[in-house]
Amino acid sequence: MEDGWISSSLYNELHSYLQSVKLIRTNLSKIVHVNNGTYFIKPFNKNYIQWTKNKNFNDYPYSSWKCSNTSSKEPDSHEYCFLTNIYFISANNTYYYYRHPSENKMMSRNQFMSSHGLIEIHILDNISMIKELGISAILTQPIHVGGAPDLNYVHGFLERGGPLFWTLSQIQSHETFIDPSNIQLYYSSKADTDHRTNLWHPMKRLSDGTYLHKARWPNVLNAMFSIYPLLTYKSFDQATIMFKYMIFTGLPYKRSPCWGIYQEPNRLLNYYPFNIEEYRRAYLTFSEWILNNFELYSKFELTPIQKKLQETHKSEQIPICYGLCHQNQSFNQSSIERTFSGEYIAVLNRAGIGRRELINADELVQALLKAFPDDKNPYLRVWPKQFDFNDDLYEAARMARSIRVLIGVHGAGLSNTIFMRPGAILYEITPPGCRILTFFYRRWAEVFNLQHALWSPGDIGDSCIHEGATRVNVDEIVSDVINLVKNENRYRSGYLSRALDLIVKE
Repeated sequence: MEDGWISSSLYNELHSYLQSVKLIRTNLSKIVHVNNGTYFIKPFNKNYIQWTKNKNFNDYPYSSWKCSNTSSKEPDSHEYCFLTNIYFISANNTYYYYRHPSENKMMSRNQFMSSHGLIEIHILDNISMIKELGISAILTQPIHVGGAPDLNYVHGFLERGGPLFWTLSQIQSHETFIDPSNIQLYYSSKADTDHRTNLWHPMKRLSDGTYLHKARWPNVLNAMFSIYPLLTYKSFDQATIMFKYMIFTGLPYKRSPCWGIYQEPNRLLNYYPFNIEEYRRAYLTFSEWILNNFELYSKFELTPIQKKLQETHKSEQIPICYGLCHQNQSFNQSSIERTFSGEYIAVLNRAGIGRRELINADELVQALLKAFPDDKNPYLRVWPKQFDFNDDLYEAARMARSIRVLIGVHGAGLSNTIFMRPGAILYEITPPGCRILTFFYRRWAEVFNLQHALWSPGDIGDSCIHEGATRVNVDEIVSDVINLVKNENRYRSGYLSRALDLIVKE
């Protein structure tokens, strides 16, 4: 193995990739910015609506539609459709397609699949009804027809946000990012009428008819997707409007790799064969896109201390204690940077929640601190207390990006492993008898290019109470983590190289 944090040849490849990405993204419009470690969203662009003089509006263009397949070639769920000049009577929540006389009626289509369900669009051969009502406004930007994310973070963030990024980036013909100046998000009524409304993140209506989510993470994610404000079917105060462009991207399930097998019978949507490379590329670019928006380190970017090792052709030195050791076995102080830029071993826990809680999390943290006693080590440290992610996506991404080993009970917080670098380690804990749960994050770890380790006690026949609290065998987990850390550098360059090959593949 070559000295340095990774191999020299791979380091040069990573540098070339980062330079090319920087050039591509420099001129993109964005409204999410970071200042002094805090993100903020600049005002949305209001140049998305053209007001008319209602009944004095005389131009009623014909509608059109065109549907294509995404790269997966599966027409039932990977289809996306692009429609133009669709009329919407918001008073009765009805969409209309004005058919051109030359259009083959046998080829006409009146149903299109949005991410939240099937939308019916009524066909008109005579526009007089719309003329009688009058057009109040034209929405000029390409509108994505979708719905609010699920209240459950993993389903809302990964299984809604990931597929949305995947299809929109393909539609825009650049699969590593989205140009937010060329899309506007719109929530149809399907989430309210076809599903229980308490499944979705609650929103508030602003005075101009646009909407914001009440939680932080959906708002900042939407601001990355679009520089224009969020619209819903309730935005238009009973008016009749025209969508200049509408985009339907189909149901997201076949772009969500973990929906296939789960512990609940109603989720047994078995989608195979599974194209792992395609999923890895899509979710890798999704995470890179978010990190770039937050001005955080790319997964392929070495931190200052890692670059120092690379430039000096040195390897990490991480003291590990197997028994009685002196605390704080520190390196020479001159080698320690003022600001820590290494990585962490961290214990994730929903302390005090009662659901999927790790009862002896503090005991585990203390044992890890003893096993890795150098709390001044510039390369790898134990996060000194248990922690939990909240709804601040920036903080979640920043923290996860700095973690080498994340230890946590099966739950939505493990979704943030999407921001860990390739080759980092997800150590999942399940309650006794709940090994069936491990498919979910084992598959996500595979998609995220991570190593996956597991502590899952129990015998065949044990009942799984997956919402219950869990007490772990601390010695077993610490022993596992020591072995994982000792071997991680052997696989590091391989994981990074494989991930880089995926993201630069034409």
